[in-house]
Amino acid sequence: MTLTIILICLIAERFLLDHRHLRNNRWFFRYEQWQQRQGLPDSMQRGLVGMLLLLLPPLLLTGIFRQLFHEALFGLPDIAFSITILLYCLGPDDLDSQVDRYTQAFDNSDDAKTKAIARTIIDDEPPTSEPARSQAVAEGVLFQANRRLFAVLFWFILLGPVGAMFYRLATWLPAADQAGRDIDFSLNCKQLITILEWLPARIAAGFYALAGSFEDALYGWRSYQENRYSEFSDSNTGILICTGSGAMRMSTLLEEANDGAQIYSYLPQAAMALIWRSLVVCLVIIALLTLTGLI
Repeated sequence: MTLTIILICLIAERFLLDHRHLRNNRWFFRYEQWQQRQGLPDSMQRGLVGMLLLLLPPLLLTGIFRQLFHEALFGLPDIAFSITILLYCLGPDDLDSQVDRYTQAFDNSDDAKTKAIARTIIDDEPPTSEPARSQAVAEGVLFQANRRLFAVLFWFILLGPVGAMFYRLATWLPAADQAGRDIDFSLNCKQLITILEWLPARIAAGFYALAGSFEDALYGWRSYQENRYSEFSDSNTGILICTGSGAMRMSTLLEEANDGAQIYSYLPQAAMALIWRSLVVCLVIIALLTLTGLI
């Protein structure tokens, strides 16, 4: 049933691109503000305790609803609830659409729009020149695919709707008001995300290797471990980018672009193609695990 739910969500995702507003997280930040108005002691709002108190109520509600639906009407409400939660936790933005808009803006020489889209993908100020900007966008795609897709699927498979919601809530925590006021709260939030993404990032990197150039992917993994680890803010990002860049043969694509055989905007498209192939590998493995009764 897990495979069926995932397939339904991935198909539905393609037909709901115009309804991304349904995934807004304003309710979570309104809930955080409500919690702060309850006059809780400072020690219960700060650091690790504050983070856990913010996460637990919505996770408990998710678990309670799951239990209520689990045995009702042959499990159909449970399936519908699981589909709703997983579909909500994916994304929120569609990488494929963003890459298409980036390519279109690049082809139209719309520098302002190209920069704006690049900024949303790499979560940082993009380089101002080519090929550095398109390379940064391609690397951002390799990283974002884990946060928007693979990590969500991993926690859904492991813990069901509660797992998917837990991961998605964790990614929202750094934007909470408390994170801006309390350095311990902010650090704990970032550490939690790093922990939750540690195994999914390495599994996704394995998918990249299987879906692309396996030898180059292994070389990228080794290069990160041996001499590139200082270039990245955390090991998850480094593993995903170095392995993914190897799997898609980034250096070869850059040489072709420099020689005029490809345009630079092809780099994010190549990264997105690798993501789609990796997703197919992921689904095949989930299907095999389902057939063997492991999930």
